[in-house]
Amino acid sequence: MVSRSRTRRITGAFVSFTAVGLLASCVPGTTGAGTANSAGKGAVATDPAAMGKVTLNVLDTFSGGTDNTWMTSVVKTFEKKYPNITIKRTSMAWGDAMAALPLKLKSANPPDIVPPNNGWQSMGTLVRGGLLLNLDNYAKAYGWNKSFPQSILSQEEFSTDGKQMGTGSLFGTPVARASLIEVYYNRSLLKKIGAKVPTTLAEFEADLAKAKSAGITPVTVGNSDQNGVTQTLYSLMDAYGSQRKISDFVYSQNDVGITRTGFPKAVSTYKKWSDKGYLTEDYAGIASAAATQSFVNGKGLFHFDYSGSLPLKTGQSKGFGSFVLPRADGGKAVATASAAANFAISSKSRHADAAAAFLDFAAGEQAAELAVENGTMPLLHPDVKATGEDPLLADDVAIAQSISADGTAVPYLDWATPTLYNTINTTMQSMLAGKSTEKAVVTAADRDAAAYVKTLGK
Repeated sequence: MVSRSRTRRITGAFVSFTAVGLLASCVPGTTGAGTANSAGKGAVATDPAAMGKVTLNVLDTFSGGTDNTWMTSVVKTFEKKYPNITIKRTSMAWGDAMAALPLKLKSANPPDIVPPNNGWQSMGTLVRGGLLLNLDNYAKAYGWNKSFPQSILSQEEFSTDGKQMGTGSLFGTPVARASLIEVYYNRSLLKKIGAKVPTTLAEFEADLAKAKSAGITPVTVGNSDQNGVTQTLYSLMDAYGSQRKISDFVYSQNDVGITRTGFPKAVSTYKKWSDKGYLTEDYAGIASAAATQSFVNGKGLFHFDYSGSLPLKTGQSKGFGSFVLPRADGGKAVATASAAANFAISSKSRHADAAAAFLDFAAGEQAAELAVENGTMPLLHPDVKATGEDPLLADDVAIAQSISADGTAVPYLDWATPTLYNTINTTMQSMLAGKSTEKAVVTAADRDAAAYVKTLGK
């Protein structure tokens, strides 16, 4: 199996532009909100072969490893099918791309296709600046509103006045690859404590106690970089909270505050696990990447992380498996999940029809099959099967099938505001160090969200 690496951070902590800075200098002659552009007012062309010679400039974040291999194969397959369309790629590291997007889109010759991150910290800000094309006509032509699960579709939607996320018009499309938070486990250590893959939250916590008694680190985690807490915290929230209420909070809908999402119970459970010694000893002084490597080296039973994040060498994957943390109420498992990237079209693109055709292809079943062929998790297509004899990939594909078929994805909690990720990490660190309380974490997150909602004019 090809070694995996972290493909992107799906949080606002790595974005260096702000809504205020962008909206103050957006498209000439506009005022920011309410400036979203649309691709015509009628039928759009959907036959790439009839579009003549076209060169599409594509900015992506698939700059290395499996990411680049997958994207290269998608481009090659698309160009073979439509030789009249040439894809000219520019790849950047994820953080660099997010920081560069506003200026690139405001330039005289922006890329036709760009990869904005979800949430207010990127896509929402670009929509408010009038820099992304409204894709509603293409969604209707290609049937995206029916083919994409609503839980994923909502992640690409904003109102045209730029004040509401998770509803309204479509401004991006997911690629047919998943990026979600899952629980990795060490197969031999699970067997050593006499356990099987837990199917209930109670079984999972019982396994933590068994591992602790056996001298095995129950959950590997590192947080010296304030980058290792949220994976576990969000999974616990998904186990305790309602899928609808989590989504409503992130999208600022139906007046749902963070106290109704399962977040308070997640915070208290994390604190309980820490107090019981279920987490890596002295994890506050260990970097998140070091904790991940420790897990791969056989030093822990479980590890919460993003899909495709284990730094595995060829042949190592057979020793590990993955699952989504079971829900406390016994219902279908809910996962914090999205596509591994989104593609959107510049509002200035002169080749919007060809660009939309590529978006449709990158979200299609063939692209999902190429993901599996390259050893990574697909999305959107429940019928795509795992190939070969990689048991970890088989687990990942099964998770993706479930999320796609059941529509049980929730958006990343920190998409709710550009600063929530930092707020959560800072206050969690203080609480776990004994300097504040669980209530203080929840209160700080609630105030962060409430303050940002006010800036939207809602």
